[in-house]
Amino acid sequence: MENFKEWISDNLRYILLGLGLILVLAVAIVGIRAISNIATGRSSGSSGTPAQTEAPQTESAAPSDVIVQDETDAPAQTGSTLVHNDAKVLTTMTAYYEARTNGDTETLRKLNPSMDDQEEANILNSYVESYSDVSTYSREGLTPGSYVVYVSYKGKVRDIDTLVPSLNEYYLMTDETGGLYIADTEGDTQVEAFCTEAQNSAEVQNLISSVNNELDAAKEADPALKEFMGQYDGSGASQNSGGETESGETSDEGESTEIVALDSCNVRSTPTTEEDNIIGSLYVGETAVKLGETDDGWTQIDYNGETAYVSSDFVATPEEAEAQNEADYFAPGAVE
Repeated sequence: MENFKEWISDNLRYILLGLGLILVLAVAIVGIRAISNIATGRSSGSSGTPAQTEAPQTESAAPSDVIVQDETDAPAQTGSTLVHNDAKVLTTMTAYYEARTNGDTETLRKLNPSMDDQEEANILNSYVESYSDVSTYSREGLTPGSYVVYVSYKGKVRDIDTLVPSLNEYYLMTDETGGLYIADTEGDTQVEAFCTEAQNSAEVQNLISSVNNELDAAKEADPALKEFMGQYDGSGASQNSGGETESGETSDEGESTEIVALDSCNVRSTPTTEEDNIIGSLYVGETAVKLGETDDGWTQIDYNGETAYVSSDFVATPEEAEAQNEADYFAPGAVE
């Protein structure tokens, strides 16, 4: 025992050095393992994070795309099938006919920006007192946000009790605020051809026939309405027969009446189309005194105190002009 103690005493510094080396080695091993575990944990966390962040991104992207498509890019209607009372179209056209009934020119010009003073005057002085039972049949137009619209309604004519079934056609477009307005498509051959094709479709022809049948029934039920409607043919012009004008005057009696130009036209010294007989012109809305008419389509007028002639195709009585300009002459399928 004494020998062992003596050996420990003699070798204590070596023993302590060995124990120190062992301790250092143990600490190093523990440290390496800890570092390895941390690195492993970071590596596994890194591989899981993209999956956790990618999923929410994918989930949030899909609804955003759908919202843009549904509310901004996609039209409310598609295809050639007529949509009955599309909410946006019906709201616009109901407001338009309410404005006509109430003489609300501010709303009329907002919904029909191309309306001029003559058209406004025609509406304010119209023989149609009110519009009711407004209903729309529409289909998508040539461009997104545009529509061909057929509006059916019942018109109340002054001094006639029976309401008149009627149908008009409009071309609506969308403005920068997203609202609809009546577009002026005159001269736009593409739109005009598109509207003609739409009007010739079976759906629209059936709609026109249906309104025509209602109109015929209304006329048969009310002699006053039948007499009133008898003044107009399918184009809104007065039906004249036996040389009579709308007021019952005959051309050979020489009685005068006022006429208005439906379009710009030449005034001629003789009832022919010779180039050297043009003595002036009438512009749209300009009036003249009618003196008579010929059998071959010429209207005799007083032009600056002289007897002159204009083509009868370009002139009408103020009542006829009102009906034609207003496009509310109860001719189903008319384009306004």
